[in-house]
Amino acid sequence: MDRIRIIQGKRGNRDPEHDPNAKILFCDYMGSLQYADAETEFLTRDPEVVRMVAHMEIRHKKFRDRGLMPPYEPEVTRMYEFKDLTIFLYYDIYIQ
Repeated sequence: MDRIRIIQGKRGNRDPEHDPNAKILFCDYMGSLQYADAETEFLTRDPEVVRMVAHMEIRHKKFRDRGLMPPYEPEVTRMYEFKDLTIFLYYDIYIQ
């Protein structure tokens, strides 16, 4: 399942955690996004999407057991078989 993060802010290149003007409105699995919740009431105002960024993360399935770094970095971590790896896709959706 894909995770999404809906952010109210400008289309700047900064990470929302480091941008004082950005406000994270929703952060969860895409399938759990519902229009009826008070948490997602902002969707009833039909916000404009100004930017969408996809983040891919590849990591070993047993990275904690093996003492590896959580994200997979080809330059640092040894090569593993594809069946040992897990791919996660995160989306940042910026709205106004």
